[in-house]
Amino acid sequence: MNNLMRYRGEPVVVRDRYGRVHRGITDGMDPSRAMIIRTPFGRRRIPFFLILAIFAIRRRRRIF
Repeated sequence: MNNLMRYRGEPVVVRDRYGRVHRGITDGMDPSRAMIIRTPFGRRRIPFFLILAIFAIRRRRRIF
């Protein structure tokens, strides 16, 4: 979790286990074990058990 907080405020691409791709800016972590990203349509909460991979857009590297 600390590694993800290092990328707070940066644009990311999140892939979940169902193949969906979520793009947004890292907004923080939820106490109930979820990642929150800001999208153009609002905030989206993604539970950690659904996350398959997280990519940083600016640095072009895989985070998680």
